[in-house]
Amino acid sequence: MEDNRIKTIIGFSVINLTKYLMETYSVEHEEAYRRLVNTDFYEILNDPESGLYLETEDYLRKACLAELEQGKDAMYAFINRE
Repeated sequence: MEDNRIKTIIGFSVINLTKYLMETYSVEHEEAYRRLVNTDFYEILNDPESGLYLETEDYLRKACLAELEQGKDAMYAFINRE
């Protein structure tokens, strides 16, 4: 897939996850985005080689919440279980 398309898909995923975190934690967009970018999950999502950006929105939400609520080990376990 071409780089611009991958970056666009990742960008949409980040926007959707930020909105989801805003609703889940009842915070403003700046706080939701800050929480997201301070995760290992965010780094993996932004790595085109990981292919994480190809997963469903529900999968991405669950992986992100696993790290935010249970720690990065839970997120890695979630991602690696498939």
